[in-house]
Amino acid sequence: MTRLAFALALLVGGLALSQPSTYFVPIVEPRLGPVGAVRMGTSIWLPDPGVDPSASQLFGFGNGSLQIFPLSVAGVGGVTNVPAEVDAIATAPGVLVSGSSRTLIAVLSNGGVSFYTIDSSGTGSAFVARGPQTGPIDAGTQIALSAVPGGAAALLVADGSRITRFEVDMSSGQAVVSPGGIIPAHPSGATDTSNALVFDGINNIGFVGGSVLGDIYQFDPRLDAGAPSAFDIALTSGGRLASPVTGLALYSVTAATYLLAANGQGLTLYDLRSTAQADSGVRLIPFDAMGPITAPAGVALTNLPIDLPVDGGFPGGVVAVGDRTNTDLALLRWDRIASQVDGGLAVDTTFDPRTAFLDGGTPDGGVPDAGAPDGGSGGGGGTTPGGGPMGPGIPVEHASSCTTAAGAPVLVLLLAALGLLLPRRQRR
Repeated sequence: MTRLAFALALLVGGLALSQPSTYFVPIVEPRLGPVGAVRMGTSIWLPDPGVDPSASQLFGFGNGSLQIFPLSVAGVGGVTNVPAEVDAIATAPGVLVSGSSRTLIAVLSNGGVSFYTIDSSGTGSAFVARGPQTGPIDAGTQIALSAVPGGAAALLVADGSRITRFEVDMSSGQAVVSPGGIIPAHPSGATDTSNALVFDGINNIGFVGGSVLGDIYQFDPRLDAGAPSAFDIALTSGGRLASPVTGLALYSVTAATYLLAANGQGLTLYDLRSTAQADSGVRLIPFDAMGPITAPAGVALTNLPIDLPVDGGFPGGVVAVGDRTNTDLALLRWDRIASQVDGGLAVDTTFDPRTAFLDGGTPDGGVPDAGAPDGGSGGGGGTTPGGGPMGPGIPVEHASSCTTAAGAPVLVLLLAALGLLLPRRQRR
């Protein structure tokens, strides 16, 4: 039995003790990195509308540095003028910069936040500063960025105990920032500390994850509806959530909205259109010959197709996960995740977040926008939930909320067999 099979066998033995539905998701080789930081994060930059999404770039950051990886051979390599120090980075497609839809980049560095775009020319691509180099932004330790209806942007900053909003107008080509509201980072009485932040400014949904308790809280990102409320409490989550929450990402398309939370139990995926959102959570454990990633460091995703000449590419979108142990980045196929999860998940490559501001979102912040998106790229129509080929990952259990003890030995044997079949490889 290989080391991978042994590790997975031990993991499944623990899962059999009453855990939520858990699925082992294969990592698309090779891994990217190393990033060089245990407390790292990840984000995805999308090219301008009309450009193949395969030109996207993956950011890995931590310990003050930023590593950039093209997501495919079509990606733009050798980006220059990279900020010298990056403590955190956030991206937002669909922001109007001088009248054109661009992906805006917010960089937290040395206690301040600056904005950038990546511009291409005949000699390559480069970070272009969009200001403000100094301004009214009180920097914290986590940042999140999103387009808002009309093509402007909003920046949220969390410092552990509170969340602050800033409005960002890029119509002149330079960031004009104005302060917005402030709310606590957790409900009254909670002793948690914010550690991860994400929001959708088009549909007005936001989430913050804690580092101490490992809870997830939900809030209105306009910050006019009071303190966050409990979304999923680690202590009562039945094993689907544990501290710390190291990253949050939203898969927001026309027909579905999912939340992915990187935490001490792996990746937890929630269906935000379920009648019981927290209880819909299932665990995803990325794995390859180097072993399973059970405590990831950050998560990012895009629903757009990425053409990569490895393992069939990412025709249904890509999920990027940081690995604290190896300090590198692992890529997962969204369509494989969708086909593995019981009941299936939506796979929609027609919704283009780079033009989502044209739709206007839902003004009351209730239900995410269900209207047809204006524009789109790649991939043709969205697939039905669960569509696409079944990936080789192994679901630990299906029908109930806990794995039966009688089923565990069979799963151990299956995983052992998987380990024997997997080829050994050297890390690249």
